[in-house]
Amino acid sequence: MKYLKKIAFLISLFLVILQGYSQTEDSKNWKWKSDNQENEALFIGNDTITKTVKPLLVDTKEWWKAFGYTQLDSLVDLAIKSNIDLKIAQTKIEQARAQKRIVLSTLFPSIRLEPSFMRQELSGNRPNPFGGQLSKVNLNSFEVPLTLTYKLDIFGENIDQVNASNLLSSASEENKRDIKLQVITEVAQNYFLLLQLDAENNLLKNTEETRVHNLKITSTRYGAGLVSQIDVLRAKSELSSVQVQEKNNKKLRSEVELILALLTGVDATHFSIAPTSIKYMPPEVLFLEKELVPLSRPDLKVAELMIESSEKLVRSQKKQLLPSFYVNGSYGYLSGKSSNLTDNDSRSWIAGVTASLPIFEGGKKRSEIKLRKSELVENQEKYNRQVLLSYQQVENSYSQLKWVHEQLLAQQEFVSAAIDAANLTSERYRKGLVNYTDVVDAERQVLEAEQLSVQLFGQELIGRVTLIKALGITPE
Repeated sequence: MKYLKKIAFLISLFLVILQGYSQTEDSKNWKWKSDNQENEALFIGNDTITKTVKPLLVDTKEWWKAFGYTQLDSLVDLAIKSNIDLKIAQTKIEQARAQKRIVLSTLFPSIRLEPSFMRQELSGNRPNPFGGQLSKVNLNSFEVPLTLTYKLDIFGENIDQVNASNLLSSASEENKRDIKLQVITEVAQNYFLLLQLDAENNLLKNTEETRVHNLKITSTRYGAGLVSQIDVLRAKSELSSVQVQEKNNKKLRSEVELILALLTGVDATHFSIAPTSIKYMPPEVLFLEKELVPLSRPDLKVAELMIESSEKLVRSQKKQLLPSFYVNGSYGYLSGKSSNLTDNDSRSWIAGVTASLPIFEGGKKRSEIKLRKSELVENQEKYNRQVLLSYQQVENSYSQLKWVHEQLLAQQEFVSAAIDAANLTSERYRKGLVNYTDVVDAERQVLEAEQLSVQLFGQELIGRVTLIKALGITPE
């Protein structure tokens, strides 16, 4: 009986360990995984799109070129060159490098040439230990000393500050990469929105031509007494509806162009983008392992560098409780007359070492240490929050892409069925078997189905860019 209890205990312990290992492995994997997409042909508006671009590799730094649109490539190149936020980020890098050189200077001695001339008149009533009245005396002092001041970095306080400034400089460079990623993704997302609006506009133009044709047919049939005036009014109403949508589309397109002008650093007055059309399926973004995300995202690199810098500053702050040692010296010439200032007898020097140990400063040093430690904890929590946010962004991007793509595939059948129904309804109307209301409903359904397919395809393009941003695929 005892052996059975031991065996049952060992089995239960094994199952607990196995479950814990399984949970650990699950935490290393994404909830949503990218399924490989087969080559497909999609009906987007009036166009048939096939997959003609290669999959997007994770190490592809110029990922926007994988979408196949040269117009987008030109916009991105212009944004990298002229974007104002990137220029500001570059000035931040230069400031961080200058600050690094300032801190680095503390490792070297300070040598100064300090020439001076002084003329002094001593009072005739100055104290005289020997008694009697003294006369006034005028003194001249000519001095040309070379002074040296150097703090001995015995405990490495200055080295820690230099290392901290180096890390902050690296963080400013990673911050620029993060801003570059945001700028490029915003350019790509707005360009694809422009692409979507152009595709919708082409669709609306073709629909407008169809509505104009329908209005002519309806007016002719009304003139022949075959239909009532209500059919003519409906045809005019449907035509006006499409024309209103066209104008709204142009307004939205103009707004997107203004956004792109700002992103590319160009005066919006002289900025315009020629209408284009959807040509390619979006590239497939190959799966990136979860543990690699903190290594690829520049914002996480910035947060990690801030933690390392804070650790160096905490260490340096603690060393300020230890004694400091200074080497001071001066060598030069001192004389009462300028004529013999450079004589050997005018030479003067002094050298020495000074020690300084803080005894009481009202708790200033301890408070400074607590401040640095608090900054370190703050940076650590910011990093943890950013890691969780990055995982959430990747998971959300994957899930959104999955649902949008499935909707887009399902939409293909809807578009095909709506077109067939509209053709059949138009044929029956010309034969006088149905009224014009059925034609209006069928054509409206086709327009809505085709518009939705264009919008879903635009969302998939934008979703790919959002996923790339979440993965942190940044150009060097």
